[in-house]
Amino acid sequence: MQMKQQRKTEVIFVWVLAIWLSSVVNSESNVELRTSTEVKAQCDQNVSLQCDIMSSSPLEIILFSWVWKMKQLCVVNATGVFSFPGVRCDITNNTLTLNLTRVMPSSQGNYTCKLRSNLMITAANTTVTMQECLRTSEHKVFQNESQIECQLFGVYPEGTVHWFLGSENITESASTKSQLDEEGLFDIRSTLPTQAGTEPYNCSLWIPSSGTYSSHKQLHYSRVISSGTKTRSRLLLVFILVGLIITT
Repeated sequence: MQMKQQRKTEVIFVWVLAIWLSSVVNSESNVELRTSTEVKAQCDQNVSLQCDIMSSSPLEIILFSWVWKMKQLCVVNATGVFSFPGVRCDITNNTLTLNLTRVMPSSQGNYTCKLRSNLMITAANTTVTMQECLRTSEHKVFQNESQIECQLFGVYPEGTVHWFLGSENITESASTKSQLDEEGLFDIRSTLPTQAGTEPYNCSLWIPSSGTYSSHKQLHYSRVISSGTKTRSRLLLVFILVGLIITT
């Protein structure tokens, strides 16, 4: 009976010792990765994502990396620093910086900084999002003067064209097409039949996701009725009046 009690006491002591040692090791090897939670980028601009190792005790880096969509963009190990094509990676002390060039909507998403050390394995995320983009816009009047066109290139997020004649919204009369390119940008082309008059047309880029207009372009264009058309109109009016006189 006394032997059983002694063994039970020894088992409890071993468990208590193991728990205490575990807490001591964890408190002495507190490792944290610090990154920006979110980075908002502009189209065609360069972006740098920084990951800092914060450790309360010295550690040995076994693997330090930046990962995006299952691709290891930056890798630091015992043999050196390796970069994925199209990016640049810099390591300074315990900081790994991922440099992205000409960021596009297709570059958006979660970028994960991963660390494997002799103390522990940990990770942290940075989300890259894009601001509104508009590279260029073109506007032209067709030679036959029957329609005008508004073209916008490199648009993000997806938008559409609203047409105004003075203060009147005449978008329903327009034909608009949008095409997505490999970089995640949209090219938009909108064509509108013209009307007789001198009021300016307004071509505006509407972004539904934000509920705002991103670009406005006023087209000063007037379409006058030709002399031939005026003559035909007058003759038609004369015939109508003659017909009314005869019938009465």
